[in-house]
Amino acid sequence: MLSSAAAALDQRDIAALISLRPSVLKVEASDVRGNVGIGTGVAVAPGVIATACHFTAHATSVRVVVNSERMQARHQRAQMARDLCLLDVPGASDVKPVPLREGPLQTGEELVALGYILGAAPRVSNGIVLRLHDFDGGKVIQSTTPFTSGASGGGLFDREGRLVGLMAFRFRSGTDNQFSVPVSWIREGLADTPEGDIAPLKGQPFWSRAGDELPAFLRLQQLEAESRWADLETLARQRIAQSPDDAAAWHALGVARAASGAPETALDAFVHADMLDQGNPVFLTDLALAQLRARDEAAYRTTRARLLRVSPAAAASLDARSHRCDVEQEHQC
Repeated sequence: MLSSAAAALDQRDIAALISLRPSVLKVEASDVRGNVGIGTGVAVAPGVIATACHFTAHATSVRVVVNSERMQARHQRAQMARDLCLLDVPGASDVKPVPLREGPLQTGEELVALGYILGAAPRVSNGIVLRLHDFDGGKVIQSTTPFTSGASGGGLFDREGRLVGLMAFRFRSGTDNQFSVPVSWIREGLADTPEGDIAPLKGQPFWSRAGDELPAFLRLQQLEAESRWADLETLARQRIAQSPDDAAAWHALGVARAASGAPETALDAFVHADMLDQGNPVFLTDLALAQLRARDEAAYRTTRARLLRVSPAAAASLDARSHRCDVEQEHQC
């Protein structure tokens, strides 16, 4: 995987923080016992604040902090399975909504994330789109934009300051496993009529399910993060048998075969994944490393050049890994 360390903030990040900060708000959720949790919300329409449902799931009262003043949420339009809630907050009607991106995201595209990490002032981080996972009519975003407690429900923006998603969850283990729900789900939610008081929600988000109920793309991620190579290969082959054009399954097969000491079949699988999803920085990185292990320096240079065009940051991460790579011990690459 690529390094999850955020790049140093530059003038564009500072400008994003200044322009977007008034629309990214601290959210406080209180349960029946009086416990208060801190999260983040983004103004997506006049008086409407989008946030993550898992953060408000047990709340009997939700408040949004606007200029140090706490505004009570009146309704909550919940898409619990999607982990997306829209809070109707009449007192926040003057908060400027952020623009919602219309066009599709691309892997390798630069992103800026803004959220109330640990409940303090909003913090900005940057990164790139690693993968886009088809799920429930949208594309769940996997990125290198790091976040932690308090940032759930925070905004994920493109370099033009348009909202592309809400930060939702980090996967159980591994690196570069930050996921955000897509802005297309927010648009669908905005079309619903506000109803229902603030009250505990039923159900659970898609990413917290267990076993076969967990979406396939997350099951593959889980097995890889836990180094369960035999299980990963089995699931990848099952997915390929069901859908031969599943690029993520081919990539997972390559990862499993490389870790199991089968570099030739791993390389074939990485090539297949790249053919199905060209320009994916994760796929290109692993393909380049497989070519390096095969001592095919010409192919490695070609793939690295492609990666550099997609994402200079990913190419820099590849360079760091390739210097540490021992062709006799593939797992070190």
